[in-house]
Amino acid sequence: MSQQQKSKGTALAVYIIIGIIIGAVLGYAVASMTMVPYSKYAALETELEQYKAGAGKPGAPEYTFYYVSHGGPADPWWAPVIKGSQLAGQMLNVKVVYSGPEKFSIQALVDLLNSAIAAKPQGIILTITDYKALDEPARRAISQGIPIIAVNVPDPRPANQRIPYLSYVGQNEYDAGYYLAKYLIDKGYKPKRVVIGIHEVGHVGLETRAKGITDAITQAYPGTPVEKLDITTDPTKAAEAFKNYLTKYPDTDVIFTLGPLGAHPALQVLKEMNLVGKVHLLTVDIDDVILKAIENGELEAAVSQQPFAQGFLPVVFMYLYVKYGIIPPAHVPTGPTVIDKTKLDTVRKQIATTGGA
Repeated sequence: MSQQQKSKGTALAVYIIIGIIIGAVLGYAVASMTMVPYSKYAALETELEQYKAGAGKPGAPEYTFYYVSHGGPADPWWAPVIKGSQLAGQMLNVKVVYSGPEKFSIQALVDLLNSAIAAKPQGIILTITDYKALDEPARRAISQGIPIIAVNVPDPRPANQRIPYLSYVGQNEYDAGYYLAKYLIDKGYKPKRVVIGIHEVGHVGLETRAKGITDAITQAYPGTPVEKLDITTDPTKAAEAFKNYLTKYPDTDVIFTLGPLGAHPALQVLKEMNLVGKVHLLTVDIDDVILKAIENGELEAAVSQQPFAQGFLPVVFMYLYVKYGIIPPAHVPTGPTVIDKTKLDTVRKQIATTGGA
């Protein structure tokens, strides 16, 4: 069997497992569903009967999970993540406490993790945004018997060195950048100069996306200048940074951004400088503004990593682990998928129902 066949088989197995788990969760949530009796598992069968009788309906939460993220209310991308985590909690009668800093700060993320550990929840869902800073507190939580599921950003180190979390739910960040750049390359476009707007310098996931973009461009076209540009999370400062860069380097014909916080100001600047159609713009992550820009031909393509799933699935996996000892797959991929005009109809439903894609 070839390596490619093995990879496909592994991916298929993962998705089958996910399907089975989600089906089980939905079965719990729908009291009217006919359940197949499992005579060998009397305790579980009794529990299911109690649920159908109303004993399993929300009262005092059965468990408390903390969802600790680097993404706070200032970044709209996280809204569907929060929505997904809360819906899963409601379905499973689990209290999900979501916490993220108002502004991006690794120290604030570490402080939030320490606060979550002090609360002694039954599980923690965590973005491993800076594995060096999070290593000690995360290992401390695990040593205290608090399981951790990584989400959105994994620990990039080898398995024998990384934080020993149960599973990672999210896209491969390197692939997100690589395949976004490959989309442009496969269309036969050879860029003169590329700039990558990074809104959170030091964020492991964003840096990895940027590396994927850089590698794809330089492998295809050696010698093409590819630069990272610190645009910050402030839209006004980001717009000014893009404007200054394009003025300094007028040969720039491709801009990559790593999220809506970069894409929105880049769109604004291209319109103001009359560069729409002259400078290719591609981004990671999708919202209404980005979707409309793709439709209007102002933005070429965007990577979808399905944020609602990144909120919903880790809560489900944590519940199954804590309650039943079901060990989740090592990696549950939620992306990346490159979205262009041809795929707009497919993602509209997801955006309409969850707020993002």
